[in-house]
Amino acid sequence: MTSTPLLIWLAVLADGLAGLAGGLLSERWLSRHLSALVAFAAGALLGAVFLDILPEAVETAGSAAFHWALVSFLALTLLGWFLGPHHHDHSHHKPGHPHHHEHLGPSSPVVPSLLAADALHNIGDGAAVAAAFLVSPQAGVATAVAVIAHELPQEVGDYALLRATGMSRARALLLLAGVQLTAVAGAGAVLLGSQAVQGLEGIILALASGTFLYIGATDLLPELRHGATPQEARGRLLGFLLGLALVATAGVVERQVLGTHH
Repeated sequence: MTSTPLLIWLAVLADGLAGLAGGLLSERWLSRHLSALVAFAAGALLGAVFLDILPEAVETAGSAAFHWALVSFLALTLLGWFLGPHHHDHSHHKPGHPHHHEHLGPSSPVVPSLLAADALHNIGDGAAVAAAFLVSPQAGVATAVAVIAHELPQEVGDYALLRATGMSRARALLLLAGVQLTAVAGAGAVLLGSQAVQGLEGIILALASGTFLYIGATDLLPELRHGATPQEARGRLLGFLLGLALVATAGVVERQVLGTHH
């Protein structure tokens, strides 16, 4: 188990680097393929929930895992109803097209609220990754893949929004990098809390299952139904299937290499 913390921090680091992808990739390429990335994220999230994370949560926490998953799913549903549309509109963020956000100025109040929401989101991601690796390497790999897959289109959208406010590339990346560090706090809290609270890992995995299910099924997939040309539709379908396949393949490879099993 001595390697488990190392795996956790490596996964958190990979998640943080994925959060900076918006400034490292071609804005033209991102604009062309963003909807396919969103579909890929949806496939990876849903695949991870049903193939790895929820089964591991049930094995760890028993049937109570379904109750915790429902709690997180309902909490996000109610939050969405009261707060309105999700602040990320992944399929409509077009890097390199700031005219989509011309109403935003450099000092727009959207910026601090966006960064605060991302910080809370990243704390949850860090906690989920840590809890998953504490349960098993397979659950950890699946959770890390799902988190990183979701992080790409989400942070690309955030980067595009920050740039649309007139912010420089360097400053936007610096702010996003700072927000990514909050995942360390989530992972650290789980590592410490798991020593004091029996069964904490299973509860957090179950909560993550409900969260990922909500994001994949009610946040990402509905966005992909809007305004697709036949070529975009094919790209979205391919992205979704690749996301599912990646999670499934990662689980098979991990079992073969490490010899783990449910």
